Amino acid sequence: MSRSSRVIAAMLIGASALASAQAAEIAVASVTASSTFYTYNPVNLINGNGLSGDLHSGNWEAKWLLDGVNTGNLTFDLGGLYKIGSTTIWNYGPGCCGEGRSVQDLSISLSTDGVNYSEFGAFVLSKPTTDPFGGETLGLGDTTARFVRFDIKSNYGEADYTGLSEVKFDGVSAVPEASSLAYGLVGLAAAGLLQRRRHNAAR
Repeated sequence: MSRSSRVIAAMLIGASALASAQAAEIAVASVTASSTFYTYNPVNLINGNGLSGDLHSGNWEAKWLLDGVNTGNLTFDLGGLYKIGSTTIWNYGPGCCGEGRSVQDLSISLSTDGVNYSEFGAFVLSKPTTDPFGGETLGLGDTTARFVRFDIKSNYGEADYTGLSEVKFDGVSAVPEASSLAYGLVGLAAAGLLQRRRHNAAR
């Protein structure tokens, strides 16, 4: 391989690597709940309270609960369009009043406008039994959306309350940033140079 060909290959590989490295935790703009018990504010699900590294402390003040029911929904606004790779969910788990409040059956729906939702899939979450406890990661297929709705269908035995402790999302912006466009231009420039070399060689 010639020196110029090696340079072109390196440019393309570097641009691709830099673009793919942008996948990261999404800063959720807001979350709303169909109901909330007492001071178990749904903002606790996105503010990192109770987390130490990848483990949740089980502290009830850092959790969220439905108000007197064990079914309901949560809607997360990511603040913009993202290709969502996954969500990590810390269930209710141990702490105040027992892990029976943990969500069991959950469906996840996605929307670009907050009005029209498409169900992505149904999941059965695990019930944490240790304190502190880890999260559970569910793949969301790099689906483009701004809004994510959790429909909670059942829990692990508690009669009156169901909740979660923390929720995170991972992905990349679906709107190209300046840096991404720059990487694309690098790739186009490299492709153009390669085409020119081939054209000159054929003369």
